[in-house]
Amino acid sequence: MAVIDKSSPIPYYDQLADLLRREIAERQARGEAVQLPSENELAGQHGITRATVRHALDELERDGWIYRQKGVGSFAVVRRVEQELTQLASTTEVMRQRGWSLVSKIVSLGQMPAVPHVARALELAEGTAVYSLCRLRVVDGVPASVQTNYLSVALCPRLEENDLTGSLYQLLETRYGLRLWTGRETLRARGATAREAQLLEVHEGAAVMYAERITYAATGVAVEYLEAVWRGDRYDFKVTLTRSA
Repeated sequence: MAVIDKSSPIPYYDQLADLLRREIAERQARGEAVQLPSENELAGQHGITRATVRHALDELERDGWIYRQKGVGSFAVVRRVEQELTQLASTTEVMRQRGWSLVSKIVSLGQMPAVPHVARALELAEGTAVYSLCRLRVVDGVPASVQTNYLSVALCPRLEENDLTGSLYQLLETRYGLRLWTGRETLRARGATAREAQLLEVHEGAAVMYAERITYAATGVAVEYLEAVWRGDRYDFKVTLTRSA
């Protein structure tokens, strides 16, 4: 177990807070519920005073990492991902902005004739060749979202030759010259299907947020149709509202 470096100029409480943040993140990535040691235990482990420990815990509580129950102990808060609905950004960009780690796993990739609802979304004739790219997005070690992107083969030829584990939006803009500009998104709550539950490691029927998005280039062409499922216990959508005069 890492301990405080007594020779460092960094205050002991800051060092302890940083050590506890890392421990919480690592244990939550393994799916553990985290209860921190008591103030006396932490003081003994690190050879510091209870007042210093309390200062570090105050900092973690203020920053939303832990909550305390009097007479019971200190517990890690399950951190939730937040996304502003007023911003058009890829999942990769959102996670980078929030300081979360993101791993993308390719579930499936292939070409298919556009079925009616995909064709309508992409403004294509029914049966036009499109790519279907399904990815599992793992945030801080926890499966968070299953996302399926539909893209016109004519707009994105030889898509399979690219690295698709990073930002798809960045790839579309740099590799295919498609400057993404606006999007239209629809959200609804529902239960997870059996396949989604298996990928997201939740039980079938668990609460998820389902999102559909059509993304348009600056030229007005529909570039992407996205179907995404987000774990309801890990993800929040936020929007800023302004009252009209």
